[in-house]
Amino acid sequence: MKRAIVLLFLFSNILEAQSLPTPFSSGFSFSGFDSRFYQTRQETLWVRGEFCLKEARILFSKQECAKHKAFLEKRGETVLGSYSFENERIYASYGNRFRPLNHFFFLRETFDFTSFWFLEQPTVRAGFLSLKLGESQVGTYYAERSAEKRPGLFFKPYKNYLEFAYSPETKEAFILAEYPSSSERKEEKKQYGFRMEVYGTKENPQGIVSASWQDWEKSRRVFFSGYKGRAGQLFNLTEKTAPEEKAGLFRFVWEPGNYHRLQIAGFERISAEGKTIYSARAITTRIGFLQFPIFALVAQIRAYEFSDQPDWILGRGLYLAYQKRAWRWEIGQEWRDNGDRLTEAGLQISLGKEWKIYSSLLYAEEGNRTPSFAEESITPDETGLVVTDKAFYSFLRIFHPYFAIHLRHTRGKSASGDSLSLRFQVFLPIWE
Repeated sequence: MKRAIVLLFLFSNILEAQSLPTPFSSGFSFSGFDSRFYQTRQETLWVRGEFCLKEARILFSKQECAKHKAFLEKRGETVLGSYSFENERIYASYGNRFRPLNHFFFLRETFDFTSFWFLEQPTVRAGFLSLKLGESQVGTYYAERSAEKRPGLFFKPYKNYLEFAYSPETKEAFILAEYPSSSERKEEKKQYGFRMEVYGTKENPQGIVSASWQDWEKSRRVFFSGYKGRAGQLFNLTEKTAPEEKAGLFRFVWEPGNYHRLQIAGFERISAEGKTIYSARAITTRIGFLQFPIFALVAQIRAYEFSDQPDWILGRGLYLAYQKRAWRWEIGQEWRDNGDRLTEAGLQISLGKEWKIYSSLLYAEEGNRTPSFAEESITPDETGLVVTDKAFYSFLRIFHPYFAIHLRHTRGKSASGDSLSLRFQVFLPIWE
């Protein structure tokens, strides 16, 4: 009976919660990878709270009360605590969660990441102290492994549109530029968007950049993205990529209407010495030639260029598809002139403002000699492409403000072994 009352209490708060995150909340995440040769598990439990003390007046703040936030979590077997203080004049924080910058890669902890845009990302242990001047902010920070002996510096010129951070100790810089800001995009649907997150040293820059424009009424879209980072993020191959290898992705998409698309994509795999050791490119054209109220037949032509193949390879495809605003699905086959054949399927669904479901599937015939391109997540907000030679590749992402699921299942050539990657996260509002 007591358990039922607790569950009813939590569920009622979930239904009523409007602003996120709520002042008091909790949650957990589980991520794991399982294959024939390697298994790993990671778990995080956390409790978060924030409150406002109107009586606290610091540095002559008279309009807003000081905001206090606390975060207690257990990452694996390690218990961590974080705290932040903010008023109209200063910002101060210490721990493994709070930071005044929104840059996804800034001081990121590789242990895990949160899929909830409104929740603080896990970081290495760090401390921040800054002065706020209206909508601007300037300060210094300490961080494990990057700013321990010499403090780092950061600067936000105006709101959350632009961020700079620099560590004199490691010579690493972090730059974020976006318009509209992440919070503005979540509150109101925008037709356009630009986001750039770069980081690293002068010799080894990394990051992601994207720009888009969309007309939902006429189903028109233009999208551009570029990424440079770990090779394992873009190449899911039977031959494992070395940890020090990097990779780059360029992608351009133009959709003038339902069932019509032009896409240009290019990949590069880069050695530790900075030399290109493999590249793959493709130009894709899609035309819906037979449209009905509930589906359409779509013809596709895709030209591939692989650095280990002497000539371009032409693929012809036929797909059954449906597109209407926030609903898309498709399934079909592609036949390449070198004899390769593959089956593809995809699903994109948005239900209101809360639910978002995305899935892709690729099945390559046994004996295929060249890789394929599959849809995959790069960051919690960005979806890109990966190069894979797997016989089977599937990806599922389900997002709701209170839980998120990321699932990837692959099978090697000649059924050489399956691998399963799972991330499951839950957000529970306790009190609003």
